Amino acid sequence: MDLRHKIEEIAAPFLQTIDAFIVDIHIINDGQRKVVQLFVDTDTGITIGQCTDLNRNIGEALELQNIIPSSYVWEVSSPDITKPLTLLRQYRKNIGRQFRVRYRKDGGSTEIIAKLNKIEDDQLTFITKKEETYKVFFQEIIESMEELPW
Repeated sequence: MDLRHKIEEIAAPFLQTIDAFIVDIHIINDGQRKVVQLFVDTDTGITIGQCTDLNRNIGEALELQNIIPSSYVWEVSSPDITKPLTLLRQYRKNIGRQFRVRYRKDGGSTEIIAKLNKIEDDQLTFITKKEETYKVFFQEIIESMEELPW
């Protein structure tokens, strides 16, 4: 089992207590030590306090199990605005927000800037400022990032 899967396994019971889920795990070697970043969220948003508690509790569990034998830095955070959305469940709390979405279309790709209007099963409906409607299946999305209004 690789390091990511071990971290997921150790983190799972702590995440379940607050209905949180893993968005991503980054493991970076900066030469002398590893930086291990766990990005988490909930369906309604995660607080700094919840991230702090998860950081402490999961970090202690990692230390007890000694799955990272070398020196490392452990961080738990929510994904910030600069991170693309990677899971369908992340979109649900973002209905009404504007996104830059690049998705597969006709053997190539296309990009739109539009407001997420609704989600039905795995199909997202976006509406542009010109009132054009785009229906995009989640699995067609290559990258999607929130566009700030300013």
